[in-house]
Amino acid sequence: MIINDSQLKQLYTFTQKHYVEWYDLQMELVDHLANGIEAQWKENPHLSFEDALQKEFKKFGVFGFMEVVEERQKSLSKKYSKLIWKHVLVFFKIPRIFMLLVFSFLVFYLLRILTLSADYFIAVVFILCLGYLVVLTVSNYRNRKRAQERGEKKWLFKDIMMQQGAGFGLALLPIHFFNFILPNTESFASLNAYVLAGISFLFVLMCVMVYVMLVELPKRAEVYLQETYPEYQLVD
Repeated sequence: MIINDSQLKQLYTFTQKHYVEWYDLQMELVDHLANGIEAQWKENPHLSFEDALQKEFKKFGVFGFMEVVEERQKSLSKKYSKLIWKHVLVFFKIPRIFMLLVFSFLVFYLLRILTLSADYFIAVVFILCLGYLVVLTVSNYRNRKRAQERGEKKWLFKDIMMQQGAGFGLALLPIHFFNFILPNTESFASLNAYVLAGISFLFVLMCVMVYVMLVELPKRAEVYLQETYPEYQLVD
């Protein structure tokens, strides 16, 4: 006995009821469940579909599909982080490294002549990060709404790319860094030139990472999704 189309649909519905909302994970789990049920039928052809399904589901343990979902999220989050660094490292190669150095020098020069206090600079960085989060949240909401209206399938890697939570956490790191090394600094002009150069470079690097997450990766999102899911273009 083999799984028929009606039973296959029931398996997809079963995974949805157990809080697996992403189509890529649903396909993996449905394939696993179907193979397990068919294996049981070879041993016991009289076993009902529902009983075979429940037996197979129990093999996932107390938490059901949650462990599978978590493992897949970790794996794809790592992949997303690698993509960020892949694009960021491009700025350390000729000719973009010259642009990186020029912008770092400009920030260094501005901090030197504008006599900004550390507190003021940290406040500006925080506002920029907050603005980034607002833009990201609004953009994600609109994209999700459009996808729902078009009846598109949900893909886990696509969700991770849209959320970009890890990127926002990285964007906040410089704030804590400046707070740590500049506890009582009245003006950046009074800092050692090497320290100021390091701060300028880190600030530009943070801006590059935000640019990568907001512009570079979304621009190539479809390519990366098709690389991750060969069936992506066929389904959507």
